Amino acid sequence: MNLIIRVMASVFLIMSPFVGWVSADEGREIRWNRPPGKLVSVGTHRLHLYCTAGSGGEGPTVILDASLGGFSLDWFKVQSLLAENNIRSCSYDRAGYGWSDRGPSPRATDQIVDELSTLLEAAELPSPYIMVGHSFGGFNMLYFTKLYASRTAGLVLVDSSHPEQAERLPSIPNDKSIADLGNFQRVYTGETLHLYPDSIRNLVGAILSAPRTADTERREYVNYPISAAQISQSGRLRDMPLVVVSRGEREWSDDPMGEALYLAWMDMQKDLSKLNASGTQIVAEGSGHLIPLENPELVVDAIQSVITDVNKKAAHLAGVPPE
Repeated sequence: MNLIIRVMASVFLIMSPFVGWVSADEGREIRWNRPPGKLVSVGTHRLHLYCTAGSGGEGPTVILDASLGGFSLDWFKVQSLLAENNIRSCSYDRAGYGWSDRGPSPRATDQIVDELSTLLEAAELPSPYIMVGHSFGGFNMLYFTKLYASRTAGLVLVDSSHPEQAERLPSIPNDKSIADLGNFQRVYTGETLHLYPDSIRNLVGAILSAPRTADTERREYVNYPISAAQISQSGRLRDMPLVVVSRGEREWSDDPMGEALYLAWMDMQKDLSKLNASGTQIVAEGSGHLIPLENPELVVDAIQSVITDVNKKAAHLAGVPPE
């Protein structure tokens, strides 16, 4: 039980009984049965890919992966801001979430990353990529970056899971349930639905409260230790631009246990920023775990800093003098 509770420290899943459809900001309807992006076959099933681009359309493509229980619309604010800055980005729904079909078992990081690689190739999205992962999505993007280093130009980890968190987060007394822990992690509630734009709020509630969303979350959840082991055994991260964006608000209970959990989490965030010599850490002051929704501007700033470093490196290799 302790392992399960500790793992929940990086998990956020909204479960609210909302239904209906809404209009997207660009004026076209987004319905449950009408995905905003396109469904791309990866062999055994189809994955939903949603790409946006500004008028520029040049440079590396930003690939976005959501938290455990999350899906592509978690990046709605971030993608809108990236498009305003002429940065091409693509979010996608892992198998079983959003508009994607269910995928084969086990739903562990290696399987997820293999499907993502196939998706990017099938969609003919040219590399290099800037990989961006939130929470459990950070597991997947870190693994992708290590496995496909030649296709990856930079990495942004947003309050990402850490492969050792099950062992390093303090144990919770067995007589306390998740509900007893107050603000331990805002799981299985709709209290943060207001963080989504009005234009998609009801749709997000409908998708996240669907039975298949909960089933998919469980399928990934039970394989969480396997995913952690795969990250630990995947070798070193090569030197490339790396930014770790960490929560600034302590969301655990206001007691010694909550303080210990927060300090342990932040220590692990610092560890992630030291995965290579180029890593840096940014703390999202005032934001909790849901940084892509609470402070999307900071996430975009982190992505832009990585792109700037990538472009500088490319210019140096091409012999172009700095401006």
